[in-house]
Amino acid sequence: MKHIMIGLFILGLVSNNVLAKNLPSSSDIRELMLSNWEKIEDYEVDIKLSLNIPGFRMPSRKIHYLYKAPDKSKVEVKGFAIVPKQGIQPFFTFFNDSLSFRITADTVINNRPVFEVVINDTFMTRAAKIEFYVDQVNGNIYQAWVTHEGNEYFRLNSEYTEVNGISLPLKTDISMQFPPEFKNIQRLGKRPTEMKAFNDGWTDEWVKGTVKIAFSDYQVNRGIPDHIFEENEEDIIQD
Repeated sequence: MKHIMIGLFILGLVSNNVLAKNLPSSSDIRELMLSNWEKIEDYEVDIKLSLNIPGFRMPSRKIHYLYKAPDKSKVEVKGFAIVPKQGIQPFFTFFNDSLSFRITADTVINNRPVFEVVINDTFMTRAAKIEFYVDQVNGNIYQAWVTHEGNEYFRLNSEYTEVNGISLPLKTDISMQFPPEFKNIQRLGKRPTEMKAFNDGWTDEWVKGTVKIAFSDYQVNRGIPDHIFEENEEDIIQD
């Protein structure tokens, strides 16, 4: 019996070592996530953006977004809109190179093999843990979430489609919640005459919001000329 237990213990150590060797390194994950994006020389896409965040007053907008590598972008929209500078470019491409990715699991999500990745960073000036699932084939991020002291602040879910052999986002839904001390979030857009009623009605409830983004009519690697990016609409904020 003793020999059997020792044998099982050794087998367990060997199995753990094999599993550890099968998980990619931090640099491997970076290369995997960038591999799909680096196929893009330029693209155009129609975006429907819907915000439901306290303090932000922006109706749903239809946006035409253009991008050309490495850093040219243009937004075409009627009216006011808040649009990320990176367009559809995944958020991980803006992570500091000094951040260390930890690959914690090899699993399956929605019938696709993924790696679970963890980064310790900051979110809204607070120390936070950022976690996401990376597709093992094309490096797409299907889910991402941010936690701080056991509370979830942010969750992203994305779906993808393939265009000319490149995997591109089809839909992204983001949910956010902010603790009561983030009072300035709800002050945004308030007139001075509204502040007394706002302060009198303040509660200790968390502030919740959502962002929904839908992408359609991609045109990829068509050779957009540089002069297209020389002018931007005046009433667009790219943040």
